[in-house]
Formats: sequence, structure tokens, C-alpha cells
Amino acid sequence: MTLLQRDREKYEEGKVEGRAEGKAEGKAEALIALVTDGLLDIDIAAKRLNKSPEELLEIINNNRK
Repeated sequence: MTLLQRDREKYEEGKVEGRAEGKAEGKAEALIALVTDGLLDIDIAAKRLNKSPEELLEIINNNRK
């Protein structure tokens, strides 16, 4: 395997990982916005994000500062 081949593979791996991270972050932001707007119960949003309601509340409060 040449360095160029290895670099291409690493680049492609990064693109896929980055996309997944971006989707997860976007989902979290959307759910947090719905909670803060009063349109979604924090318990439901926390469950969808695999967090406890307390953890999600802490995230929301930290982002407001």
C-alpha cells in the first residue's frame, strides 16, 4: 500500500465518521430547540439522545451561557 492509498483511505474514513457525528449533533440541536421552545417533553428528548433528563437539562443550561 502506498502512502497515497493510505491517505485516501483515511480521508474516506474521516468523511464517513464526520458525517455521522454531524448528523448526531444536528439531531441533538434540533431536539434541544424543541425542548426549549416547549414543543417536546425533556424526558422524550433525553431518551432519544440516550441521556437522562438531568444530563440533558445540564447541557441546555450550559449552552445558554
